[in-house]
Amino acid sequence: MDPQWNGAPPSGSLTCMLCRGSVPCAKNETQHFRSHLQHHHGVFYHHEVILSVNVLSKDYLRRIVQEYERSGDKSELVGEEDSQDVVELEETTENASNSSVILPTRVKDIIEEAKVHNCRSCNAKFGKLGDLIEHVNEYTADDKREQENIEMNRQSLENERRRLIEEKRVIKQRKEIERKRLEGEKLKMQREIRIKRQEELSHTDEVANSEENMKMDVDKRNVMNEINARNRTEARKEGLSFESTEKVLLTNSLLNSSKTRATSLLKHCKSALLEILLWYFTWLGPFNLLLLIYVNILMCLFFEFFSEEAETKAMKKAFSMVAKMWSSYTSFWHGQTFVGMDNIPREGPAVIVWYHGPMPVDYLGLIAEVFNRDGRVINSVVDRCLSNVPGSGYIKKYFKCDAFSKVQCAGLLESGQLVGIAPGGSREALFDASYGVYWGKRVGFAKVALLTSTPIIPIFTENIREAYCTMSTARKLWSTLFEMTKLSIVPIYGGFPVKLTTHVGTPITPHKGETADMLKQRVKMAVQELVNANQKKGQTIKSALIERYETFV
Repeated sequence: MDPQWNGAPPSGSLTCMLCRGSVPCAKNETQHFRSHLQHHHGVFYHHEVILSVNVLSKDYLRRIVQEYERSGDKSELVGEEDSQDVVELEETTENASNSSVILPTRVKDIIEEAKVHNCRSCNAKFGKLGDLIEHVNEYTADDKREQENIEMNRQSLENERRRLIEEKRVIKQRKEIERKRLEGEKLKMQREIRIKRQEELSHTDEVANSEENMKMDVDKRNVMNEINARNRTEARKEGLSFESTEKVLLTNSLLNSSKTRATSLLKHCKSALLEILLWYFTWLGPFNLLLLIYVNILMCLFFEFFSEEAETKAMKKAFSMVAKMWSSYTSFWHGQTFVGMDNIPREGPAVIVWYHGPMPVDYLGLIAEVFNRDGRVINSVVDRCLSNVPGSGYIKKYFKCDAFSKVQCAGLLESGQLVGIAPGGSREALFDASYGVYWGKRVGFAKVALLTSTPIIPIFTENIREAYCTMSTARKLWSTLFEMTKLSIVPIYGGFPVKLTTHVGTPITPHKGETADMLKQRVKMAVQELVNANQKKGQTIKSALIERYETFV
């Protein structure tokens, strides 16, 4: 026992008592220490004994040495003093070149076994320690290469698996696109068949009406012939000549025709007179709507110039107040409700295509509803004639209303904004009398949607033409003036508190390879279907008012 040995190894290691070197060693992992004994000290037996001695405390080891010196007990590995088998190894080593010494069998076996080195991995035996070390290094390199090959194979298999998953996803996506395309074509065919059936039915009704009219004309002619025959008979009885009889009959026919025309003219004049009186008493209704817009402009100007907050924040607060005002107005005066608002996305671009009534009160209510719900402002495409309205510059600035070009609309959609447009424009607003969708050759919105792959959302408001009306009397005159001047000089009246219900249709996604005209027809049919499904036929201002207030009647 070396008294100078203090045995203070680093953490997680053990100090070898043979060389005082620090070897990594844990409670359940002693292979490093065993390898150290074999490779550095040539010790191949009793590793547990050496390891136990290393972990014993200094005091305990000192007591063991003292006990051995005091008692003198020997182990079975120590030979007897009178044994002839004892060999002094130093003498044998020194005289090995001069004489041959015959070693005892047990010691000889131990020496031979000590010369053999075993590999723990494959149990191979080597006579030299260097050969064992070289073998272990080669085995380690082979094992490393095998691990690398396994890792490469695993990586290649993983890449193949991902590739197959991606191919399945692409195939599934293509199938879904094809399914949607087939569904779209099926719906298109069904709509075309439905339209053809409606046309056939309308044609059948027209034929039936014409036949009925012809039959009525024949009946009238027969009745007139009977009357004429009776008049001739009476005239002959009274002794009148044939010429006098014909004159009487012709006079009666002219009187009857004049009477019919006078009745028709009186009826038309009565209808026109009633409409003129209605316009006279309600012509301020559209101007009240315009007055509210000017009030909104003043509110925005007030917030812009007198608010201490940043301009963007101040304008957002101003627009919030404007939106709440319009929501309150349309809800109170028209009881406006919205169906299918979830079809308008809360984020991302979309083209909103709406049916243009005489006054866009329903569209203003929609803008307010979208802003109150999502805080998004709809960029509205308006006619160039808006520049003729006083204060149009403020309307464009504060409410994002302008005659945007197709390039500007595409830029707005690319930036994720909403764009609203009424393809029917002023013609649809001023001269449509039966809720027909008249868009002419306008396909700009379809081109923009195809260019940006943006969905189109059709919108229609029920009873919008009962809330505000255009003058039907002298309609041809107003239409001619509009085509000549492009000015909206048609008399508008109304502001009646009828119930307005805004229907938001399902988004229409442009198909790959679809033309602008094909997309326009799909959207047009969707708007017409909303009209046919929700607008009552033969609805009048009176019936619409009764429908809203029937609970109070």
